[in-house]
Amino acid sequence: MKNRRSVLCKLSALALGAGGLAALLPRQALAQAAANPGRTTDRQAYNWLERKDVRQFLAEVSRKHQLPMEWLEKQFRAVGIQPRALLLINPPPPGPDEPPRKRSWIKYLSQHADAIRVQEGREFLKRYQKTFDQTSRQSGVPASVIAAIIGVETRYGKFTGRFPTLETLTTLAFESPRRADFFRSELEALLIMGHQGVIDLPSVQGSFAGALGIPQFMPSSWRNFALGAGESAKPDLLASFDDAIVSVGNFLKRHGWKAGEPSHSPAIISAKSDPTRFVAPKLEPIHTVLELQKAGIEQQIKRFTLSSAASLIDLPEADDTVQYWIAGHNFFVITQYNRSFMYAAAVLTLSEQLSA
Repeated sequence: MKNRRSVLCKLSALALGAGGLAALLPRQALAQAAANPGRTTDRQAYNWLERKDVRQFLAEVSRKHQLPMEWLEKQFRAVGIQPRALLLINPPPPGPDEPPRKRSWIKYLSQHADAIRVQEGREFLKRYQKTFDQTSRQSGVPASVIAAIIGVETRYGKFTGRFPTLETLTTLAFESPRRADFFRSELEALLIMGHQGVIDLPSVQGSFAGALGIPQFMPSSWRNFALGAGESAKPDLLASFDDAIVSVGNFLKRHGWKAGEPSHSPAIISAKSDPTRFVAPKLEPIHTVLELQKAGIEQQIKRFTLSSAASLIDLPEADDTVQYWIAGHNFFVITQYNRSFMYAAAVLTLSEQLSA
């Protein structure tokens, strides 16, 4: 067995980050990935089957799911390493001469809910109106919310990713310093899907995080929440827009979407109020609208009753100002799709524009 350190090495001190965060990468591959940010992938050859941890993982997957070990090893013989995906998942902190990176809600929104996406979304809703209507009736989720998620994720199926998914998830599962257990579980789900013929394992491509298809489902979400719009037992999220629409509606329904309930209202903050006390610490509302009102925080648009469960979410700007929304249960359901306040806020803003 090759000495792993001769193939993989720690990132430079710049890439260690706060808390000693280190991603292990071939040094040349890291340099190429950092120097060419416009490229989608930057594959490097690598023999995963020489690693004890990989073989242990494959043996466990084989045992748990009755997948032939010979088949699993065959899939991995041609799998390389994806340093670009690893770099995107674990971006290095700013250098000593660089200003700190600041999030901007306005910039984020302009990237995910621009005029083109609104126009294309309205056309998308019309083109698949029958499926949207049926899905909304069955799930309780408005068609505009389902369309907005697909719009934010892939611009209605136009950009689904070009990273080889097996290679990407393998890299993240065994080399990412963060969320390695999560990526290993997603790799496990992907291998099951490949053996079942749901996807073509060697050729399937997706995002740098391993998300797949028109709605960008992770493999576990595909297995747990994907539905076919017709009678097919194998939903096709790579090519079927009808299946993607039905599956997004089912995902939100299964995560607790409450039909007819509001999701949010922009907040009006009184000068004497401290809104930071009421920002949701977890992905759920833990206050009530009445509590917020007593603290000097009002709804700009009166959507919630005083007894409604709600907390604030913060949307910061690069100039250190912050917008606040009062967010209810359905807002936090959307964060189950992507654990970001900005993401859910962009989806709901786009949804409002699509339905205007």
